[in-house]
Amino acid sequence: MERFSKVYKEKFRFTRIQKILITVCVICLGFGVFTRFIGGNVASKYGYDVFSMLRYSLIDHPVQTVTGFSEDLSSLWQVKDENDELRSELASQNMYKAELDETKRKLQELEELNELTSNSNYESISANILNRDTQGWSNTITLDKGTNDGITEDMAVICSKGLIGKVVEANPNSSKVKLLTESSADTKISIRVEIDKDTTAGGTLEGYDPDTGMYTVNVYDSNVKIEEGMKIITSGTGQVFPSGILIGKVSEVSDKYDEVGKSVLVKPAVNFDSFNYVSVLKVK
Repeated sequence: MERFSKVYKEKFRFTRIQKILITVCVICLGFGVFTRFIGGNVASKYGYDVFSMLRYSLIDHPVQTVTGFSEDLSSLWQVKDENDELRSELASQNMYKAELDETKRKLQELEELNELTSNSNYESISANILNRDTQGWSNTITLDKGTNDGITEDMAVICSKGLIGKVVEANPNSSKVKLLTESSADTKISIRVEIDKDTTAGGTLEGYDPDTGMYTVNVYDSNVKIEEGMKIITSGTGQVFPSGILIGKVSEVSDKYDEVGKSVLVKPAVNFDSFNYVSVLKVK
């Protein structure tokens, strides 16, 4: 009998997998009985809710998360490309604006120069600046016009704001101009101070001080009243510089204690670092 019992147990011994399958079947059978006796609608609803929750947690939500991340990443790259394009357009606009401003400035300079020469009593020859002396930026410039265009030595040269110098060397197709900022003795110019519309005082432009950025002018009359802001113009004496060309305005006046006259500091009318077009003048 014991032997039979032992043989029976060995014959009907279940494996682990079989046990798991039996357990699942029992659970399903129990769930079926539960839905049969407790209520089909409640059980169905409960089962549907459980299934829906599992599907959302295990399938829908991960898929939505991955899809949303991909879309966000794609949008991020698109925004980056758009920002790079906008930066490029902004840089181009700044460049175009700078070019436009420079063009406007040059046009204004040409208009002022044309107006200045058209209302004068001297002939003018328009010229462009080829280069400036790199060893002495403020001293000389070279123009693209020369003797073939009617330019000769000692002719006065102006820009849109006033007198800048005179021609010291004339070649067939170019000429060299010594600027008023060159401090040698041969730059002396006969000038007049405009006291009022009917009165002027004579004098001489003696030179330029690079430290102060001012001309030094010697006025012959000690009794004349000179005030800040009065204009200094060429007198026309000597037939080198035509009369009436603006040189600058009075900045400071002092009496000469050991000589007759007044010493005047004059602020140049011209910014010598900022002009592109000039006219060469000769008396008619």
